[in-house]
Amino acid sequence: MTNCQHCQKPMKPIAANLLCASCRENYWALIRQLGHVQLPALSSIMLKQAHIGATGHAPSRGSAPMPIDTHAQALITDSEAWLAEQAGKIRSAYAGYGWRKAWLAILSNRHTILDMTTAVDDYAALEHISRRNEAALTPEDELIILGTCPTCHRQLTGTPEAESVTCQHCRSEWAAPAIKAARDQRLWQIQLTGTPSDAAKELKRYGLTISRNLISQWLRRGKLSHATPTKHKRQYTFNLGELAALLDCHR
Repeated sequence: MTNCQHCQKPMKPIAANLLCASCRENYWALIRQLGHVQLPALSSIMLKQAHIGATGHAPSRGSAPMPIDTHAQALITDSEAWLAEQAGKIRSAYAGYGWRKAWLAILSNRHTILDMTTAVDDYAALEHISRRNEAALTPEDELIILGTCPTCHRQLTGTPEAESVTCQHCRSEWAAPAIKAARDQRLWQIQLTGTPSDAAKELKRYGLTISRNLISQWLRRGKLSHATPTKHKRQYTFNLGELAALLDCHR
């Protein structure tokens, strides 16, 4: 027995790359998703033939809009480069293929790709690309506030299950769990005045799901020592850190 070089779980050796059966399946699923879903969707967004999230008319600022979405273009460039590199490992001539032809060449050589001695690194690189693509294809109302970028102090958003996050301002990449842990500490510094429903909605922006009824129960039972009533009916000044900490204990 040995350990999978990607997930580190014990496994019986399958090939020289030492990816376990589960990682091999997940790796192949990402390859299929890249060409079947992500790249076509990103291409439509780049050409502004599609939009992610709610539609609306932005006010004119006196300058013509960019003819293409440059963020989607950058993601497509990285995705195409990964496909070209892998196709070139199958046969050097394949490296010059367009992304779709390169992708089909990869799909036709499953075992060759999965048994590459570089498969562990290739899989990790594709995971990074896939996460960035998925974030760009996720509607804004499904993103949560993960925290603050330690480099430029801009807000970082991502999906609730994100393992890493890239700052859209300075391009720094961070481990999402560490960013969220720092965020939870900063929640103790945030006060919110409103109803239990308002507090529940605000916490949802941080990926913390809690019902207004549960907050109301905590108020009645005296569990929220930092919550102070205001002169307005059913309104309190809440400490978001206290609510988040109680929610962790409640789960």
